[in-house]
Amino acid sequence: MRFVVVGMLALSGMLWAAPELSDTFNSLKEAVDKKDAPKVKDLVALTRKEATELAKEAQPTDAGGMEAWKGRQQFAKDAESYTLYALAVTASQSTDPAVTIDLSEALMAQDPKGDSIDTIASAYLAAVGKGGPAKTIAGANKILAGRPENEDALYAIASNGLSSAPGQSLTASQKLVGVMQKKAKPESMSQADWDKRKTAMMGAGYTFAGVVQGAQNRYADSDRNLKAALPLIAGNSTMLSYAYYYLGLSNFQMGKLTSDKSKMGVGADYTAKAAATAGPMQGAAANNVQVMRREIGGGR
Repeated sequence: MRFVVVGMLALSGMLWAAPELSDTFNSLKEAVDKKDAPKVKDLVALTRKEATELAKEAQPTDAGGMEAWKGRQQFAKDAESYTLYALAVTASQSTDPAVTIDLSEALMAQDPKGDSIDTIASAYLAAVGKGGPAKTIAGANKILAGRPENEDALYAIASNGLSSAPGQSLTASQKLVGVMQKKAKPESMSQADWDKRKTAMMGAGYTFAGVVQGAQNRYADSDRNLKAALPLIAGNSTMLSYAYYYLGLSNFQMGKLTSDKSKMGVGADYTAKAAATAGPMQGAAANNVQVMRREIGGGR
């Protein structure tokens, strides 16, 4: 979000100043500075109300009053924009999950399609995530309703829905890859940080898609996505644990279906890598690789 820097309109003594809105606006700024969340929420509502009323002021017919009227109209717009900043920054800075959720959802209700949503997405999802995966997915879908390409929300659904909502997880994973392939670097982020984030998000998208497809016996699709993931998730043992495990499963099963022991051997090799990689699939891989080796060798 490009935070709005409201001018000194509220503090000036010019004739076109709007005293009522000026007072409320200054009180809101003070509440933001003090991180007083309840007051911020109340003053946001009051600021918006007063700004809306000011924006309705009829254009004067005499040229002498035009400059003052334009100034009041601009102030109304600036004050309205500042309310988005007030909600976003207070929600993001709060250490109370309930406050973060409350202010974030107030922001989503006020400006569901605005880029201010992107600034609170991570904090909001962390807060709702304390209620479990289902709450995380529900919160992510609220973000996506207005910001369908928000990568934090797509990642949240992709990762939290692997077992409980695989259809949603797969859709979100595939969209996450597509979004990150074309998304431009935010102005507020360095190129190095953006490259790191882009790599991590794309790697996760390919991995989660491959995991869901492997579990659905869509072995060729799983193999393709997980091979695309490998160079992007190097060094991430958790992601590699999943990727090696499902690459092993997919290649072994594809080989078994075609009586191709070479392909089955590739699957066993990937599974051995999963067994040697610290992560959630390490134990299952250690058991699988023994079964695979016996089957390739003709044993039972």
